[in-house]
Amino acid sequence: MSDAAARPDDIKAHLANVQQIAAIVGALRALAAAHQREARGHLAAVRAHGASLGAALSTALGAGGVWPEAGAAQGRLSILIGAAQGFCGSHADRLAEAARAEAAAGADLIVLGSRSCAALAEIRAPLWQAEMATHAAQVPELASRLADALFEALAARPGLRVRLVYIDPGAGGAGPALLTPSLWPLEPSRFPPARGPGPLLSLPLPELIADLIEEYVFSALCEALMLGFASENAARAEAMAGAQANIKRIAADLRAGWQRARQEQMTTELIELASGAAR
Repeated sequence: MSDAAARPDDIKAHLANVQQIAAIVGALRALAAAHQREARGHLAAVRAHGASLGAALSTALGAGGVWPEAGAAQGRLSILIGAAQGFCGSHADRLAEAARAEAAAGADLIVLGSRSCAALAEIRAPLWQAEMATHAAQVPELASRLADALFEALAARPGLRVRLVYIDPGAGGAGPALLTPSLWPLEPSRFPPARGPGPLLSLPLPELIADLIEEYVFSALCEALMLGFASENAARAEAMAGAQANIKRIAADLRAGWQRARQEQMTTELIELASGAAR
């Protein structure tokens, strides 16, 4: 009788543990969704900043500025906008696979995100690595440090070809997509010289264009980091939604099991009481 009597209590304790896990999963999902909204709210400003810099470059070129010549190719560098944490489904694995492909093709790596750094520990050490932003407000400061590391690498190898590797969370119903856009050298054709009266300048045109190019690269890094931050949290929200569905199923099974066990316990107790009364 003791084993039968304990079984409903064991199931009830298991159910309580499952409910605690459900609360944690629910909090993780809500936090990931909040981070997604936060990133979307900042993306418009980041893109507007990039567009204004592009227009400024076109204006400077239209005023007679000359686009700086790119050096001869001196290898490749890939910047992985990776994953900071787990619980995001296949997101981190997808990024790690893409980074391994870049490294296998001969590219040096810059890696962001401790989860991705750990996943890539078996290949050669990155040129630079850092923790990924955990809030959208941290992106500009991280982009600034990343830009410093990038331009330091470019100073040592001016002909370095650089591209980004990140996942765009998608918009308008489109799913997440792995993107590998070229970052450096910038294509001058993207900034056609603007016609019209020349701007009032306080810097020599070559210096102005160089500064605008650096700021444009910083803006491009901000956008990629913001999209990477959004995509990780979108993946986490989706993974937590799946976990919630599984937890609901497990909890329902446990409640049904508890009811059966409780009924069996009551039946056993009645039989034992009836047997004792008969004696």
